Amino acid sequence: MLVTPTVPVYDYSHAEPSLSAYTSMMFKLYFQNLAKFSVAEVLDVGPICNENIVHFAQRVKRVYVCDLFLRWSRNRSKGLVFEKVLEHLDDAPGSFDGINLWDLIDHLKDDDISRLVKRCHALLVPGGMVSITSFEKQWAPAKTYSFVIKDRYQVAFRLQHHLDLPRYFHSNRIMTSVLSKFRTVKSFIYRNGVREFLCRND
Repeated sequence: MLVTPTVPVYDYSHAEPSLSAYTSMMFKLYFQNLAKFSVAEVLDVGPICNENIVHFAQRVKRVYVCDLFLRWSRNRSKGLVFEKVLEHLDDAPGSFDGINLWDLIDHLKDDDISRLVKRCHALLVPGGMVSITSFEKQWAPAKTYSFVIKDRYQVAFRLQHHLDLPRYFHSNRIMTSVLSKFRTVKSFIYRNGVREFLCRND
């Protein structure tokens, strides 16, 4: 789905105390790498966030959104497995120069992460990038939030009341293992417990 949104004003006062805004070094590096593609096309897996779509649309040719967070929440309520969610990523191989996974992996078990990574690997062009965020265990919020990119790579958080998703912790060792199909270009960890991984499809 190609989206052309407007940007509403939101109240961030409902964020949990530990979820303080931060300046993302990963997104700065991510956009620098996407700029190397003359007509970059990016897939965003949600949750749908107008500000993020606008932010990317100003820097790449096209932004496609397939909200896997919402689909996963709905499928879980029906007793369906995550593999059914991945059926919605039915684009042709090599369709995208970048994929935004946000913290989707924090809501998946290891086997499902492996399935997701395998699908993303197929969807990316050679040299394409994947951006991933994740929480350290002691900082992980109980509820589901979206990451909201603001000016100068500031990232804030927005509570997603409509999503009912489990949360898992994956150690750095496990992350390295499940992301082995990609080369990790750079990883970051911040004082608010957010981890970021920028990976390339080499």
